[in-house]
Amino acid sequence: MTAHPGLFGGVYALFVVCLVYTGALYVLVAWLVILGVREARERREQSAAEDFGALAASRFTIPVSVVVPAWNEEVAIVSVVRMLLAQNYSEYEVIVVSDGSTDRTIPLLREAYDLEPVERTPREALPHARIRTLYGSRKHPRLTVIDKDNGGKADALNCGVSYARFRYVCCVDGDTAYFPDALARGMRPAQNDAAAVIGLSSLFIVSRQPETEASGDARGAPMDPQWLTNLQYLDLLRSFLCYRLAWSRLDFMLCNPGGFMIWRRDAIFEVGGFAPEFSCEDIEITFRIHERFRRMGRPCKILVLPDVIGATEGPAKVRDLAKQRVRWQRVVVETVWAYRRMLGRPSYGTIGFVGMPYYVLYEALAPFFQAVSVVTLGLAIWLRILQWPYYLYFMGIIIFATAIPTSVAVYLALPSLRGRRLRDVARLLWLGPLDFFLYRPILLWAGVRGLWGFLRGEKAWGKLTRNARTVEN
Repeated sequence: MTAHPGLFGGVYALFVVCLVYTGALYVLVAWLVILGVREARERREQSAAEDFGALAASRFTIPVSVVVPAWNEEVAIVSVVRMLLAQNYSEYEVIVVSDGSTDRTIPLLREAYDLEPVERTPREALPHARIRTLYGSRKHPRLTVIDKDNGGKADALNCGVSYARFRYVCCVDGDTAYFPDALARGMRPAQNDAAAVIGLSSLFIVSRQPETEASGDARGAPMDPQWLTNLQYLDLLRSFLCYRLAWSRLDFMLCNPGGFMIWRRDAIFEVGGFAPEFSCEDIEITFRIHERFRRMGRPCKILVLPDVIGATEGPAKVRDLAKQRVRWQRVVVETVWAYRRMLGRPSYGTIGFVGMPYYVLYEALAPFFQAVSVVTLGLAIWLRILQWPYYLYFMGIIIFATAIPTSVAVYLALPSLRGRRLRDVARLLWLGPLDFFLYRPILLWAGVRGLWGFLRGEKAWGKLTRNARTVEN
């Protein structure tokens, strides 16, 4: 076919842009993987030297308030609260905030934990929607349940943090189940440096039924065989063990994940609490705390640990996964845009010169470059200028390079996978190359949709449909 020379030139230019972008990305990924391996090893050596039993029993252990925002979480809320109340930790409290739930969340909690209305006034409060009833438990003095008008997850967190009594606050999800040593492991760095450590998180796994995964000694149970769950599991392993550990080492950990985010309470109050106007609360407050503390020249450590502390619910349907990732992509772009002033500023340290450029190019704008690469491929095929042998060779390299972080992440996760069947671990490894064909297209579509949603000003949360199972009474 004939085509204008300018069209050929345009396709070639797009190809060069995509090639440079991809090459730079994989160089950066290789660097982060190396740093992630080093950080994981050092953190695990420190963990092995700790006596968690003595730490949990010590009267000098820093107390923690656990805040559980919940909106229509009747399916698992009783199990999740029971596991939180069974934490092997010396002093803590659990505050469940029902954010205007219309299902049986409150009735189930009232029945399971013998709740009664109480009166309590916080010593200081963040803005939040009206509280309907505040409950205490006759069975568990550690437990407080707040029934409030709906205001969104950030609003529910602000309410829970307002009533929290202790210096550190551990914000968790109502669909995530936690192992008994979660607080002891997650709080370890804060015990050693409470003045500088403002935020903490640790690895959690993905399951269709997290309350089953985290019950008893399920860390050695057979792995969920569903392919989509396993691909999400791999994604989480890569995110924590290859990337976030490296970000933590380089001192620019910019997303303290909502499934298990520990914050120093005074830092939350200092920045005005969680922001309801963003699509998601966890990444935005991480950026905001970094921005304030670094601008003022104050110590601000936000760390990630490689220890598995629980299991979170992963969508069992492609549609729900895409909906979740659309929101995640949208909040990344929202947050990067809101805090763009940190980009390239020496006063923000590694965040200004490494963290922000990384987030701009490889998180916020990644869907744009990925979409351009797909369009370029389509144009090259249409113009009949694609050289298939070279293209297939190049694709083989890309697939191999994409599988490397997955394999490294599985290797780093082996301590937490101990007791699993060999075929379960092997399944994770062979899914690594298939991830490129089965999982990345979903993320690409969701990323483009999320970027478009940001440009349109969308803010919808899009609550996911819970995976089918029996409601526990």
